[in-house]
Amino acid sequence: MKKYKADTMQEAMELVRLELGNDAVILNSKAVKTNKFFGLVTKKSVEVIAAVDDVVMEQNIKSKHSARNEVPPQPNNISSFEQEKLLDSIQEMKRMMKHLTKNAGRNPDVPDYLILLEEKVTKLDLDPSFTEEINDYLYRMWQNNHPSLQELLEHTEEKMQEAISDVYFENRSFLQKYICLVGPTGVGKTTTLAKLAATAKLKHGKKVGFITTDTYRIAAIEQLKTYANILEAPIEVCYSAEDFHKAKMKLTDLDVVFIDTAGRNYLNKQYVKELEEILNFGDEMSTFLVLSLASKVQDMKKITEQFWDIGIDQFIFTKMDETTGPSALFEMTRHYKKGTAFVTNGQNVPEDLLEMTKDKMVDCVIEELKI
Repeated sequence: MKKYKADTMQEAMELVRLELGNDAVILNSKAVKTNKFFGLVTKKSVEVIAAVDDVVMEQNIKSKHSARNEVPPQPNNISSFEQEKLLDSIQEMKRMMKHLTKNAGRNPDVPDYLILLEEKVTKLDLDPSFTEEINDYLYRMWQNNHPSLQELLEHTEEKMQEAISDVYFENRSFLQKYICLVGPTGVGKTTTLAKLAATAKLKHGKKVGFITTDTYRIAAIEQLKTYANILEAPIEVCYSAEDFHKAKMKLTDLDVVFIDTAGRNYLNKQYVKELEEILNFGDEMSTFLVLSLASKVQDMKKITEQFWDIGIDQFIFTKMDETTGPSALFEMTRHYKKGTAFVTNGQNVPEDLLEMTKDKMVDCVIEELKI
């Protein structure tokens, strides 16, 4: 690992290549100020920290030798978890290198707060093309008007509001008689369903009931029965499409019926088909896809694509209290053009249920960007 200083980013990158080679990795870079002539003159320069693995350098040397002198490849003992972390690190380095290369020829008078803001934007859980679009927009704004950090944050907020301006956010929770929650295992569907039912009864005066198709876990049925007893609400357990039809007939006099579904590995399309066979996703039903903010965006997108054909009305995101970077909920809403109805931030029923709006969602992202 070595630190380099140069007048421009291009010069710093050339120094790194000359000394450490093309396999060097840029770990950090920043604009620095150097005082000269007893502090009367300040000169801006670039400081870069780069590193290269000794093993990589040794392999490069050995590759020049004949095949008989090469060291046989060692078995790969890296776990799948470690491989995933390594791939994430490589992707992060690629994004950083792309950002540095793109910005190498920019105006050297760019203020530190703009550089820091762009770095924070790049690290958000958003599509790289969208973060690049935001950073280009911020740089153009600075070139034209030299705005302050607060003004740049306001411009970022406007850009994000524009990105979801065509997304329907009006709460659909109690517009239909049947409210169905679908999603993978472990995201907290049953607890979220209880929060919605309690809100409907205690705050809106609705007559509520429950249907559960989660017959794979006895604990899930008992948990929902406990909530039903507390709310003095009827509950029906369904094992088939016929059971579901009978349950609807029994609960016909209620205002809202909340439907719990089994948490399965829905990366397997077969489980989604089984769910469709039991439930009738028609005009009487609002369907919410429940996802955990503790999951990776890529995994949430895979799950969403599996459920897409059944018709998703809006998202509900859980476990906001378990993540420090809630920008993933903005990315899912922006990418799929589906509104987010609620976010949960704890296990308390019904308190830890927050109704989501466009303004609240954008505010969550802007909070991540504050320096």
